[in-house]
Amino acid sequence: MANINYEDLEGLTLSMEDEDGTTTECDLQFVFEYEGQDYGAFCGEDIESGEFYFFAIDGNTNWKGETELEIEPVEDDALLEKLVEILQQIIDEEMDDSDLDDEDDEPDLDDDEDDSIWDEFIHKKLDE
Repeated sequence: MANINYEDLEGLTLSMEDEDGTTTECDLQFVFEYEGQDYGAFCGEDIESGEFYFFAIDGNTNWKGETELEIEPVEDDALLEKLVEILQQIIDEEMDDSDLDDEDDEPDLDDDEDDSIWDEFIHKKLDE
């Protein structure tokens, strides 16, 4: 694993040019380790498409305390398949965690609240 301060990677963007000369801006979405190597999963502006680009990330801190990165595209098909699997696991775990967080935010309808005040108010309004 490289000597990288992951906070330094926040907001990292790559400009990629395809065979047609079209440039796509891709933002770093996930960083993870696999077999001792750091990888970054980048996605273009259309994150809904689910199309990710994988890059090996190496880096060190220079004498000024700045992070110097070396970013290389992953071209090995077998490795890409494995990275896609890992990314899917990460996304699934985050989705599960966010579902749990959402459940914590929902009011608990089973709470033993004293509804008598509201009942009184409603009956008063109906009687008027």
